[in-house]
Amino acid sequence: MWYNGAMATDRENEKRLKAAKRAAVKAGRALLAARAPAVHSKGWHDFVTEMDLVSERIIIDYLSARFPADRFYSEESGGETSPGAGLWIIDPIDGTGDFIRDIPFYSISIAYRDSSGDLTIGVIYNPRQKELFWAGRGMGAYLNRKPIRVSGLDDPTDAYTIISPHPRLHKEAPFFFALTREIFLKSLDQRNFGSAALHLAYVACGRADAFLHLGLKLYDIAAGLVILTEAGGRYSGFFEGENVMETGNLVATNGILHDWYAAQIAKCKL
Repeated sequence: MWYNGAMATDRENEKRLKAAKRAAVKAGRALLAARAPAVHSKGWHDFVTEMDLVSERIIIDYLSARFPADRFYSEESGGETSPGAGLWIIDPIDGTGDFIRDIPFYSISIAYRDSSGDLTIGVIYNPRQKELFWAGRGMGAYLNRKPIRVSGLDDPTDAYTIISPHPRLHKEAPFFFALTREIFLKSLDQRNFGSAALHLAYVACGRADAFLHLGLKLYDIAAGLVILTEAGGRYSGFFEGENVMETGNLVATNGILHDWYAAQIAKCKL
């Protein structure tokens, strides 16, 4: 009986994963067709465009038509995140600043959390580069049709780190710049592409060896955490005992170097 139930769950996950991939590509086409979108401020260093709303609507309409019992939580329209029925977690444009400036590193992020509270599906799509990162729990991680894995790098002096301060957390600037300096002096190079979802995908496929950031939101990281985990990576909070899903203080690595990055954080902790 358990076997039959597990098989049914796997089939449901596969159906949802297929739908999420199609929804992301569908929304991506709309973003590519957009011209000079209107930009509105949501607050200090926080912007939304009309295309954020268009992308969100495309995704929600597509998924709700196929899974009417599911709930939705999205950056623009919000929603309820408490445990219960299945929940889609959506960032219709992650890296809106890049999108506004026509920098090709924005993405669409779609994750699914099942009724038990586990993240089981992650899809991240960069429409400008036609790169679709995706994973399902127990299914592995992929870039388009190619399986991906984190890097096997074990020497921090050769590491590429994706790191940047949060533009709205000025009070954390002394700590974060001290950490940036610590890592800069001991590793190969640093990057920042402007989309947390893509940063996680890049660690998952070995383009970078770690991604560190403070104050991210659930919709920024949910899909990427599934992809990273399925690709063999590891993640944790910045500080002992914190819940990444609640604080958004994220250390995501290839796993091998995780303890090294944690040690650098400990040295710089205020």
